[in-house]
Amino acid sequence: MKTAASQMPVRSNKLCVVYDPESGRMHHLHRVVTFEGGSEPSPEQIAADALKAFHGLHAGRHGKFETLHVDHDAIEPGKKYRVDVQTKRLVT
Repeated sequence: MKTAASQMPVRSNKLCVVYDPESGRMHHLHRVVTFEGGSEPSPEQIAADALKAFHGLHAGRHGKFETLHVDHDAIEPGKKYRVDVQTKRLVT
């Protein structure tokens, strides 16, 4: 059964990762889908929402975390990724 959302054309898919800036270890993937006619959030809002979601899911986790916007199709199932802290790029 199709839902109304699955029949709507997608305007954009965005992906923002939350990671440890010292090790590059990724802790959270935040995906944002905007449908045609919807309001697309700014990159700053997406990053803020990613951090908020991460802290909401991991309330006891403390430390410094940063965000990185990556191409939505950059993440392949079954592969492990981290952020290269020097280049600020996603690597396997």
